Amino acid sequence: MTTQPSVKTVTVTVDGVSLSVPEGTLLVEAAKQIQEDIPVYCYHTKLGPAGLCRICLVEIEKMPKLQIACNTVVTDGMVVHTASDKTMEGRRAVLEFLLLNHPLDCPICDKGGECDLQDFSMAYGQGASRKVEAKVAKPKAVDLGPTIVLDEERCIVCQRCVRFDDIITQERSLVVKDRGHRDIIATSTEEPYVSDFSGNVTELCPVGALTSKTYRFKSRPWDLNRTKTTCTQCSVGCQLYVDERYGDVLRTMSVAEDETSDGWLCDRGRYNIGFYNDPQRIASPLLRRGDEWEQIGWDDAVALWARQIREARDTTGPESIGVIGGGRLLNEEAFLLQHLFRSLGVENLDWRAGRQTVATPVFSGTYEELEAAQTILVFGVPPSQTAPVMDLRIRKAVVQRGARLVTVGPHSSGSSVTETHVRRVADIPSDAFDAERIAVVFDGIDATPMRDLHERFAELKRAGKSLIGFIPGEQPNARGAEAMGMLPRDGGRGTREVFSAAKDGGIRVLSLFGVNPALRFADGALATAALERTPFIVLSELFLTDTARFASLVLPAHGPFERDGHVLDMTGRVQRLFAAHAAPGGALSDGEMLVALADALDIEIPSPSALTARARAPEKRAMPRGEIRAAAPGGEAALRVIIRSDIFAGGGTVYHDERLEELRPRPIATLHPRTAQALGVAAGDLVDVIAGDRALRGLIVRVADAASEGTIRVVDGLPGAPANVLFDGEEVQVTKLEPAAPLAAAGAVAG
Repeated sequence: MTTQPSVKTVTVTVDGVSLSVPEGTLLVEAAKQIQEDIPVYCYHTKLGPAGLCRICLVEIEKMPKLQIACNTVVTDGMVVHTASDKTMEGRRAVLEFLLLNHPLDCPICDKGGECDLQDFSMAYGQGASRKVEAKVAKPKAVDLGPTIVLDEERCIVCQRCVRFDDIITQERSLVVKDRGHRDIIATSTEEPYVSDFSGNVTELCPVGALTSKTYRFKSRPWDLNRTKTTCTQCSVGCQLYVDERYGDVLRTMSVAEDETSDGWLCDRGRYNIGFYNDPQRIASPLLRRGDEWEQIGWDDAVALWARQIREARDTTGPESIGVIGGGRLLNEEAFLLQHLFRSLGVENLDWRAGRQTVATPVFSGTYEELEAAQTILVFGVPPSQTAPVMDLRIRKAVVQRGARLVTVGPHSSGSSVTETHVRRVADIPSDAFDAERIAVVFDGIDATPMRDLHERFAELKRAGKSLIGFIPGEQPNARGAEAMGMLPRDGGRGTREVFSAAKDGGIRVLSLFGVNPALRFADGALATAALERTPFIVLSELFLTDTARFASLVLPAHGPFERDGHVLDMTGRVQRLFAAHAAPGGALSDGEMLVALADALDIEIPSPSALTARARAPEKRAMPRGEIRAAAPGGEAALRVIIRSDIFAGGGTVYHDERLEELRPRPIATLHPRTAQALGVAAGDLVDVIAGDRALRGLIVRVADAASEGTIRVVDGLPGAPANVLFDGEEVQVTKLEPAAPLAAAGAVAG
């Protein structure tokens, strides 16, 4: 048993209370041990000291002047007074300076009720200003970017936003321009501030300078109902607060002490909330009658569903029934789903409805271990667009702890940190494996690199090195679905085999839960043919998605903030969800649908307590190895199509959240300048991408040096431009570009 090295401590006295704290502790942090929050503006626990605003002045005995607590390290025997007359006078003077040109608009300021400047003015400020000159006027309601409005008059130039952009995201888009009282926050390029983490700066802002476009003028904090839950926009498992008023979800806020998110949220998790009360949301079961939808009651819908399943089982056997879904369900719902259908003898069960084929790594790790890794190997689609907050951990490991980042495959990291990018496993620098702590991040799509490195990884483990793995995939609870048993066994078919059988008329009833294979499945033509030829399809969804147009029966489901239960994040940690919003009266949770179906089919299901216990303690199962894919044949004139992910792509909640219109990616074909020149196209041209008899039409050409030569990058999951139409399961196709057909061009321009 190894013993941890002892931490040297020092003794400091704060307001008469003696404290023992680790050597090197900042005074502002030491004071928190006695619940004494020294006022701060520029300081933040995750950003460290800056020493800019001076509001944290304290009196330290034997020092002639007041000191700033945010940048003062405690020493043994130090005696500190945080509320002495001298301290209060110093803070009063600082506030007077900060308020010289600050507008008196608290009643209409969006930060009212949670503004540090307002609170500290009441606590330490003076009642009236001594300034007789007019206040310096600055622009109001400046459009800083797609998500943020900046009121320059209110800014106290604490630089929290600038330092977040510099220290945490490493993007360095925000800067302070001008000098003195003319200081303003701006972008370094004078272009809009665009970041996948932009919403964090509005939370960091201690005044009303940076406000969210989606929340402005919506509510005061005391009118909000707050619920803490887990974000399920991806597989990271961030904790967040959901703030609701009068049945509307108005905003989400980060949880500072959350170990998973490290206190940050990505913009997808923060802003994709406007769909809950969207008028297009399905509010009652819909039955297809020819080309029209007819509203029916839940009793009739469940009875019809049960009758179709019973008839298929009795006439053509359980092998003619398929079930796909689970990656967007709770653990309880995924377990109930497979339990119910296996009780009927159905083994055609799978959660894999997109390109991802595996969700559980061979050797799991924690986010803390990821930060401590010395080498981080990223294979395939980078986590910057599938698990953004995880990508912040990688940036932190690289910049603050000196880790080496190596990306393997057609994609670079998409981050703003130094990396080594190679195309093939064979090109990975050999010294990358010399590290004692190695983290492997795999997209779960093409398992070929994992197969090629299997022996190398085994050698590293035998040598006693730390090897941890992560799979940030497409569906938020994919790992939970695997652990709950939503995989084929005993001769059952997976998604591809189910679709192949359906295409040939071998599937009579297909139940889909929260999936959109028409838009996301790797082989778009196969998915479409299968859905067209399946006699009865049931779809659980919030909206009429691309897949819904093939469904016979669409059932209105609960959204993420309308559910209670458990999920597994990508590290295998069980995360709790609490309902924060009331679902529409006509919608049911997927669990409630399954309970009703089980009752109609006379299937006995576990009790609620047994389901909860099962969800909290997932069993270890033999996981699928993932697909091994061979590259399609190329040639001198061949082009490779590379599918890239985007956090704001998708045909469900993002597509039906009108507030995200500016953030959604456009149908773009990205080319390297030399590739574009060789093909005779230029930026802004409208083109069709042709792969044999398949075509993706009406894409806008974008030229970028970061693109690889001989490739075309397209965005996955765009309704109206589904990239999966080009693929038959392989990642590479021989393609060509042609000028867009007139109809496609007209559509692209109109869009």
